Amino acid sequence: MFDPALIRSLTGTPMRVRCAVLPSLLSPTASVPAAEGWAALHVTLHNAGSAGHGEATLPPTMDAYGPAVLRDQLADARDGLERMISPAELSGLLPPGPLRSALDSALWDLLAKRSGAHAWELLGMPPPRPVPAIRTVPLVAPDLLEDELRAGAGFASLKLKLGAGDVADDITRLTAVRRLRPDAWLMTDADGTWDVDRLHTMLPILQAHDVRLLEQPLPQAQSGALATLRRPFPIITDLAYGAGGDLGRLGAHYDGINLKLDAVGGLTAALGILEQAGQRGLVVLLGSPPATALSCAAALHAAPGADYVGLPRWLRAPGHRTPGPRGLDGLEGEGGTLVPPSPSVWG
Repeated sequence: MFDPALIRSLTGTPMRVRCAVLPSLLSPTASVPAAEGWAALHVTLHNAGSAGHGEATLPPTMDAYGPAVLRDQLADARDGLERMISPAELSGLLPPGPLRSALDSALWDLLAKRSGAHAWELLGMPPPRPVPAIRTVPLVAPDLLEDELRAGAGFASLKLKLGAGDVADDITRLTAVRRLRPDAWLMTDADGTWDVDRLHTMLPILQAHDVRLLEQPLPQAQSGALATLRRPFPIITDLAYGAGGDLGRLGAHYDGINLKLDAVGGLTAALGILEQAGQRGLVVLLGSPPATALSCAAALHAAPGADYVGLPRWLRAPGHRTPGPRGLDGLEGEGGTLVPPSPSVWG
């Protein structure tokens, strides 16, 4: 994946690690107001006159990744981090999660600046290319759904959230999508809210609406029911935060995964999981929590190995610029396409 000898040659002096939690505002979609309580974890690594930056998202409802927990994790790992010379060493210092993800991103950014090469060159990968992105249609009230669909008119692919109400409510949402966007490639996500009976009821309905992919229909505790379930399209699971990606176990029940860098511990871990998924024939959706431009820039380096890429909602942190109609430093393009970041953003 990358040249260990080159990586060792770039960091011969101790590193200084700086972390800051930046309260952030979740950007609105067409019908969903901006939400507070989110934060961006910003990491800066200083080494030999250069500085690398990385960010991850701290959701408001995940106490396991709150600032106090992250401070303890950083304190326990600080000695090892300051002597670290390779992103591969992070897995031995920190568990998967946002802190490891932000550190991993900052380290690749630092290595790119130290070497004068792009991050993709250090990773031994082709340069990132523009990729079509899937826009999520959230669980808004039925009378607001049309506004959401119109806002996503430039996206060829949509991810429709289901499960807020009963089966009739799911059908109403599906019907609205197909009335306004009969052309869209469509996947659905139930966020584990269905039971087995509802899944059996919904499968032919989803097929009739030309749904191509279904994410997390059941709670994980009921996923065993999927092992023998006949389905007309792939069913994928969202890799949990802190999970290392046990694809052998997941592959017995699911046809693929939703892979988020913050969940598995960063770009280095994600690239390894992508390779394993390809060997097992698993579908991969490269997803993201709401994200800053900096964290999304790192994630896009994993896009070439994914089958699908989801567009995150944006986080606005103090001092950050946010993507406008024509994007941020080449991050978000027009027509539902994410384009590679410029080196001024990351890598």
